[in-house]
Parts: sequence; C-alpha cells; structure tokens
Amino acid sequence: MSTVVIKKDTTEEPFDQDKIARVVTAAGLKPSEGFDVATKVAIWTQSLNKPKVTTFEIREKVIEELQEINPIVADLFSQYEKSKDN
Repeated sequence: MSTVVIKKDTTEEPFDQDKIARVVTAAGLKPSEGFDVATKVAIWTQSLNKPKVTTFEIREKVIEELQEINPIVADLFSQYEKSKDN
C-alpha cells in the first residue's frame, strides 16, 4: 500500500523516502545516515497501516530518529521545520 502525505495546506502527495533522505542530509547527516533515517521512516509509515499520514506526523518521526543518530542535527532540523511554520 502506498502512503499518501497530507501537507499543511491540505494538499496530498505520495510519500517520498528520497525527499526525507535529501533533507536530513542537508541538515548535516552523512548520506548513509540520511538513507537509514529515511528507510526507518518509510518502514514506520507502512507499519501504521493507514493510507494517509500528515507531514506533522512524519516530522515528529524524523526528529525521533535523528535524536538517536545525531542530536545536534535533530535540533537543527527541528528549528528549520519550526521556522517554516511561522
């Protein structure tokens, strides 16, 4: 089952694991670490057994995974994401 992401503006798009890998790598992870985080998040979305998930839910899961790998990058990612909310 493909997961659909509900964005903040209520539009929907297919879940894109590569997008997560790119963003967390840009935040400071090594590419291999970014791939690992994206894979864990993708597995998590599938485990929910829900056809749709919100960007907020994905953000929280990404931060949770980042905290385990690199707390500094987790903080940078969190600050960046929160700045987009303003």
